[in-house]
Amino acid sequence: MEILVEIDKKKWPELRDLYRNNWPKNAVAYCILDTHISYPNLSKIFNFKVYCPHGDLLNGMVAIIEQDDYIIMIHPVDDIKKLEEALATTRLIKWNKQFMVPSASSEVEDCMKRIKPIGKRVKGEKALKHILSRDNPKFENLTLPPNTYIGPLKKEHIKFIDKKWTYTHETTYKFFEVLMNNDLTYALYSTDDCLLAWVVIDTSGSLTHLYCVDGHRRKGYAEFLLKYVINEQLSKGKGTLAYTLENNLKANRLFDKLKFEQNECVKWLILY
Repeated sequence: MEILVEIDKKKWPELRDLYRNNWPKNAVAYCILDTHISYPNLSKIFNFKVYCPHGDLLNGMVAIIEQDDYIIMIHPVDDIKKLEEALATTRLIKWNKQFMVPSASSEVEDCMKRIKPIGKRVKGEKALKHILSRDNPKFENLTLPPNTYIGPLKKEHIKFIDKKWTYTHETTYKFFEVLMNNDLTYALYSTDDCLLAWVVIDTSGSLTHLYCVDGHRRKGYAEFLLKYVINEQLSKGKGTLAYTLENNLKANRLFDKLKFEQNECVKWLILY
């Protein structure tokens, strides 16, 4: 009998709230589930499914996205023991394929190294995790920079922003297009409709691809846009999650300035 049991979407809020009980440690898992609950089209489009060992929510979550990319999200509620036992024996995971384990904590990384099949290699890229609680106050007296307005990204800009992303590849155009169609993109425009800066909320609920167009930097646009999005999230009763590379000192300083809590270094693991 398969040890990893798929969890019905009706139970996702219950699992999400279990992760909320241990904030900020389990903030990533909370944000993943909260995003797919709030934007149900995402789980349909990206074939997002949630599994728990023996179907018990207390055992933690293995969430899988299987499309052009194969992505496995591993998040214990408390300790990782039950998840490790399940991952070591499940027939659900396609170990013969290359796959990614995003935002892997050190305990998840150690787990994957212990259970990976012989010949499977693990590499990872470090990232700093930044968290702002939903209990934080909003930024007050926030006013638009002169001659600008905020709106979603427009379809004619998707190709441009995709090319500007560090991790662009053949599937990322669709990724940004889906985010745009689900109201998860924010852009600052000049009053004559020129794109100045943007940021998106991705399928894991984290801010990503914060970018200011050349020629419009050092004007405070990125900081303003972040404050605007944070206020929008707080209005919805949501916290804000973001990641930066360790050596991205400018971005790290900005998140520190905005009172994000930097509580852990995680890795984007590739098993190949």
